[in-house]
Amino acid sequence: MDIRIFRIHSKLIELVWPKEISHEILHEQQQVRRFLEMEYAEGIREIRMGFNTLSLKLRIEISEEDCRDILEEINQMPKIHGTFASKIWKVPVCYCTEFGKDLEKLAQIHQLSIDEIIKIHSETIYTLHFYGFLPGFMYLGGLDEKLFTPRKSSPERSMPSGTVAIGGKQTGIYPSESPGGWHAIGQCPVRLFDISKEIPVIPAVGDKIKFEPITREVFVEIKQLSNQGLCTWHHD
Repeated sequence: MDIRIFRIHSKLIELVWPKEISHEILHEQQQVRRFLEMEYAEGIREIRMGFNTLSLKLRIEISEEDCRDILEEINQMPKIHGTFASKIWKVPVCYCTEFGKDLEKLAQIHQLSIDEIIKIHSETIYTLHFYGFLPGFMYLGGLDEKLFTPRKSSPERSMPSGTVAIGGKQTGIYPSESPGGWHAIGQCPVRLFDISKEIPVIPAVGDKIKFEPITREVFVEIKQLSNQGLCTWHHD
């Protein structure tokens, strides 16, 4: 495993992989996380994942020598081949210029029609690498390179809740109203983060996301059900 370890301070360390988005790195992250949770559960307060990082908040102090020992243990772990169990979650999206105000702009940038952008985006199966930025914001890998688009130089002051957007080599959904620099292409009517629930987010890291295009009429129906707490997630 090509991993580096950094001691940020006595109770915070970070494991860092090469800076790229890949299934192989995600698989290694999951394997290492499970190892650490099994071997050092009493000393770990929290583990946070990024595309190429695992950050560990500790209950105990750790030295540079301890960090080197942990990294050596990780590098000696037997590599698990295959994949971790995952579900494919179906997420409804209304792709239209009313909700996706950047669709026309993306069509011009990529020399594609709006229908082609929707087809490419919705036919891909994405991998949930981690939650970040906002509670419930899914960072999804697997975007078709035809849709790679640099983030906006001037972020929008407000992206509506449920906005499906593209930023760089990634796609994601804004779970709540927020400023944002990604390009809006549609909107999801399902509530993505519910702090009142024991588990506030449904898909787990490593799960798959498949966007399903819906009409505006269906969007309104699902939105009403979601607001009443009657809308449920579906997976294969």
